[in-house]
Amino acid sequence: MQVAGPIGAGTVPPSSGDAARRVADVWPGLRAAPPDQLAPLARVAARALGGLGAFSAGAGGLVLLAEGAGLVTGAVPEAGWLIACGLVCGALAAVSAGLARAAARMEAGRQDAGLALETLHKSGGETVRILAARAAFADLPADALAGAGIFERIHVADRPAFLSALAAAIGDKRERSVELRLRSEPAGAAPDFAWMEVRVADAGQGLGRAFWRDVTAAREEAERAAAAQAEAERANDAKSRFLAAMSHELRTPLNSILGFSELLQEDAAGRMDPARRADYARIIHESGQHLLGLVNDILDLSRVEAGAYDLACEDLDMNALIAGCLEMMALEAERRSVTLSSSMPAILPFLSADQRAMRQIVLNLLSNAVKFTPAGGRVDVSAGVAAGALLVRVRDTGCGMASADLARIGEPFFQAGDMDHRRSGSGLGLAVVRGLVDLHKGRFDVSSVLGVGTTVSLAFPLCGPVGIVAPFERPGGRTVRARATDRRRA
Repeated sequence: MQVAGPIGAGTVPPSSGDAARRVADVWPGLRAAPPDQLAPLARVAARALGGLGAFSAGAGGLVLLAEGAGLVTGAVPEAGWLIACGLVCGALAAVSAGLARAAARMEAGRQDAGLALETLHKSGGETVRILAARAAFADLPADALAGAGIFERIHVADRPAFLSALAAAIGDKRERSVELRLRSEPAGAAPDFAWMEVRVADAGQGLGRAFWRDVTAAREEAERAAAAQAEAERANDAKSRFLAAMSHELRTPLNSILGFSELLQEDAAGRMDPARRADYARIIHESGQHLLGLVNDILDLSRVEAGAYDLACEDLDMNALIAGCLEMMALEAERRSVTLSSSMPAILPFLSADQRAMRQIVLNLLSNAVKFTPAGGRVDVSAGVAAGALLVRVRDTGCGMASADLARIGEPFFQAGDMDHRRSGSGLGLAVVRGLVDLHKGRFDVSSVLGVGTTVSLAFPLCGPVGIVAPFERPGGRTVRARATDRRRA
């Protein structure tokens, strides 16, 4: 039902019940009138406005009228006392239409951003017409893109998705969107694909209209953001693992030190058995040694990762260095009933390396191997030269590792194997080894079979003929101190 009154006019849906009551509730002063009575009001308003506008009784919606504007003074008796005063509803309709057009232009501009192609296609992908071509496609001749030209430039893996979107848009008249890879070069040229967002809409007559927008930069930005997020999550996870591992590694020896030192303190009178007292002192000493080793490993690892580890490179006799490390580990191997052996050539070339770092590498590998080898097992060290590199291998017959663990070997605090073995170490040893090997531009490899044993292989480049130490040594045998960052730049 259409209504009009002293301050307005409009339409009330028939389903609204009592129109007059509803209008009065919503807009006081507005009265309802049947459509046949509202028509004379429209004519009176049109005459009174003198061509300033037109009153459209069928415009629909609520139309505001300016009360007291003095434009209309006449009454329409047929409609009761309805005063035709106000503004033409066409004015608001024009404003509304203008806003709609502006919104449409904004949306078109948004969609047009990055538009590379606008094309018409048959359902089989054949290009019927090129409506617009920009960017890399602007300089191509029209016949290069017509027919199968565009379809052949779509990545083979993405062609089914394009055909599916095209057929669906033509079939049910609804717009489809798909992302695919497209190149501007012809088939056979070096592929340089760009990611395109393709919106496909029905164009009538069995054709589909496709809008190709380049989204390569947006995808790359999204990938960078995802990579940064993943890296942040990995860093947070590493921090959590570090804190958890440190709390365990520190708590265990500290509890031993505190507990056994309290027992000794309580025995001020000296009634404790001397053998037990000595055993308690030994445990305290070993716990302190463990803490010291843990702190040293953490400091070394932090310096390596920060590129601040000082290398004092000199010509090293690796035969003598490895033999010395075997002597240092002999007592621990004997205590665990593990056999230590070596397979070394009579002569090895000198290696330009940091003596302290190389000794730490070999000792950490031997210690790890002995620790994870059961009684009666063997640990063998071998060395040699191949492909211009000095090779060092440490092989054990220990518990071995599952293939899933191999990829993580060398990560700080990561320990492969069962929980019993994990409790016996911090997981920092191999992380330090890997970092020190990297500083020497070496290669670190691990192979292992669960229940059979593990082999750690190291390869250090020999920078000159066998037996000659070329880098980091000046005439006269003087060595050159180098930081980790210097080695990386060399």
